Amino acid sequence: MKYSMKNGTATVKVVCAVLFLVFTFCFLCCYQGDMLTVLQHVLSEGKTRYNVWIGGILFTLFFYVLQLLVYWLTKLSGAWHALTYFPSVLLLTILTDAQCHSGKLTLDPWWWLTPLLLIIYIGGVWVARAYEQIPPLRKHVGVRLDLLWQNLLVMLCLFFFAGGMSNGNDVYHYRVHAEACILRHDYQAALKVGKKSLATDSSLTMIRAYALAKEGLLGECLFEYPVVGGSQVLLPNQQSVKWMMVDAGTTYRDMGLVLLQPLSPLCYLSFVVRHHYATPMAKDYLLMGYLLDKRLDDFAKWVGKFYALNDTLPQHYREALVLYGHLRSQPVVDYHHAVTEADFADYQQLERSEPNNKVLRQNLLRDTYGNTYWYYYEYGL
Repeated sequence: MKYSMKNGTATVKVVCAVLFLVFTFCFLCCYQGDMLTVLQHVLSEGKTRYNVWIGGILFTLFFYVLQLLVYWLTKLSGAWHALTYFPSVLLLTILTDAQCHSGKLTLDPWWWLTPLLLIIYIGGVWVARAYEQIPPLRKHVGVRLDLLWQNLLVMLCLFFFAGGMSNGNDVYHYRVHAEACILRHDYQAALKVGKKSLATDSSLTMIRAYALAKEGLLGECLFEYPVVGGSQVLLPNQQSVKWMMVDAGTTYRDMGLVLLQPLSPLCYLSFVVRHHYATPMAKDYLLMGYLLDKRLDDFAKWVGKFYALNDTLPQHYREALVLYGHLRSQPVVDYHHAVTEADFADYQQLERSEPNNKVLRQNLLRDTYGNTYWYYYEYGL
C-alpha cells in the first residue's frame, strides 16, 4: 500500500472506483432497468416484481465487491488497475443482454464467448502483473498522470464494451418499457414510449393498440404510430405477437370472453360481437381490425352499429368513411364531414404533386399526413 501511495496509484483507484459506480448505477437504472424487470419476471414466474432503484443499488454494490475480490487476487494497482473491473463489467453485460423468448431465458452467444474472454483476460492479467513489477526509471511524486490516463482509457473501453454488447435493440426496449408501464396501469406513459421513432414490430403495435384502447383512443390515435402486421397484431398469440410480462389472458378478458379454442383476431372479435359478449373495447378492436386489413366494406357495415355517424366519430373512423365514399360509387354509408373532406382533398392534391417519383411522394405525404388512415391505406403493410 505504501508503494502504491508513493507512486500516486491511490488516486487512480479512487477515480476508477467512482467512474465504475456512477456508470454501473446509471446504466442499470436509466438504460437497462426494464431488461432486469423482464429477467426477474421470467425467473420468478411472475411472482415478484423488480424495483429499478433498489435493484440498481444492490447490483452496483455486488459488482463493486466482485472488483475488490479480483483486485485482491491480481494485485493490479498501477498502470493496469482498471483491468480488475473487467469481470464485473462482463457479468454486467451478460446480465443486461439476456433476452426472453416464449417465457425462456436465452444467453446466446455468452455460453461460449464468456469462457473465451476469461481465458484471454487471465493471460492479459499475467502480462500486466509482470509489467507492473518492472521498477520505474525515475521516481515520481504525487499523482501519476500517465497511469491515470492509461486507466481512464481502459475504463472507457470497458464502458463501451458494456454499452455495445448488452441489449441495445430499441424496439425491444420500447416493448419492455411500455409493458412495465401497463403493469402499473399507466397507459399514458406507455403511449409515450418510442412515439417519435419509426421503428416497431408486431408486438409493439399490439401493446400500443391495447394502451390506446384502455384510454378510449384506439379509433382516434392508432395511426399516429407506425403500424405493421394487419389485424393479426391486435391480439396476442404468444408467438409472433406476444406479451413478455402481461398475462395474455388479460387482453381477452378485456374483450369480454376467453375462448379455449384459439381463433384469429377477426374471427374471435366477430364471434364475441355476434354473441353479445363484446365490450366497447372489443367493438373498437373489430372496427380497427377491418381498417388494418383495409376491408372498408366490412368497416362501413359495422361502424354505424357501434357509433352515431356524426361529428363525434373518432378521427380514423371519419377518415376511413371519407375514403370509402370516394372509392365506392354506391357506398352503404353516406358520410360527410367538412373538415375531414377538406383534409382529404389536400391529401389528394399533395399526392398528385409528385406523380412520377413514388419515394418522394411517400416521404412528402408522411411528413404531413403520416398520422392518418389514408396514408396507412396507401402505404401501410
